[in-house]
Amino acid sequence: MVTGSIPCGTFSLKKHFGQHFLSDPSILRRIVQLARINPQDTILEIGPGRGSLTRELSSSAHRVIAIEIDRDLVPGLQANMPANVEIVEGDALAIEFPRESFHLVGNLPYNIATPLFKRFIEHRAHVLDVTVMIQKEVADRLVAKPGTAEYGPLSVLVQYYATVTFGFRVPHGAFTPRPKVDSAVIRLDWKPNVCDAQPFTDFVQRAFGSRRKKLVNNLLTLYGPLGRDEIVLRLKKAGVNVDARPEELAVDEFLRVYNHLENE
Repeated sequence: MVTGSIPCGTFSLKKHFGQHFLSDPSILRRIVQLARINPQDTILEIGPGRGSLTRELSSSAHRVIAIEIDRDLVPGLQANMPANVEIVEGDALAIEFPRESFHLVGNLPYNIATPLFKRFIEHRAHVLDVTVMIQKEVADRLVAKPGTAEYGPLSVLVQYYATVTFGFRVPHGAFTPRPKVDSAVIRLDWKPNVCDAQPFTDFVQRAFGSRRKKLVNNLLTLYGPLGRDEIVLRLKKAGVNVDARPEELAVDEFLRVYNHLENE
């Protein structure tokens, strides 16, 4: 049985990959627990790095497919992993995901977390659920409630498709090297019977065009030909305060506004 992790001397850190390797065994175990891994599960891991989480996952799952973008890390990973682990060199934003259903787990690079979440949503027919470590600031945005400073387009996008669970905070001291910010582990469970809604999510993005403006003023940039009075009327039909700012609307309120503007 292979034990341990890749020796530090076998690679050099690359800042453009946002590499910060988790080294605290207790946190590794907590991630696996939050992911609710079963012996028959297939796991897709994003960013195995030195392989610490990969090994923890492999001891609980039937199969682990780990995607690593740093080609210098790949040979060491392939040489030091158990038999049920497959190391794939590639970019998680571009590589083809498995066609079988899988649980997604990983330590997401801070600089591409948002586009990765959008990709997970696009592939949710095969992604059973998501348990990932991200920058705490991003985690706070994912679980944010309307009316808070953290609430924004990403909050609405993810909460439209998924129930978000904040697992636990991870201090920067748990990593090698230490990042300048704390991290957090979150879990996404897809909501049932939610249709793809790219036009809606694009609408939300533009409705947040200026957080300091009232929603009606932002909507004028989208639906100018309707005129202000008509937009105000449709906001009232949607049951939304006409003086509200975009960060004050919950997901279902955004949906009502969108439907009244697009479908009438």
